[in-house]
Amino acid sequence: MMYYEAQELACAILGLNYDDLADEGRENEIDEALYVKFGIDMEQFVKIVEALLPFTPVVQAGLTGNKYHAFVNEKESLMIVKQSAE
Repeated sequence: MMYYEAQELACAILGLNYDDLADEGRENEIDEALYVKFGIDMEQFVKIVEALLPFTPVVQAGLTGNKYHAFVNEKESLMIVKQSAE
């Protein structure tokens, strides 16, 4: 998992806009919001996400047909964080 993917997932959970924060160099606000809401930092969040990924549903990528365990943004029909299911 790429670090920015975990940041995007954290933003989705926290109701923040990752693109705005990243464009303005304000990614530290993600850490602050994680701490306020859950009492954890980004490194701890990454470990939790990595531990939970194998328990997410398997999704098939439209273009490649590859299968992944993924946290999905259903509104935008995209995988935020994924790991191969094969």
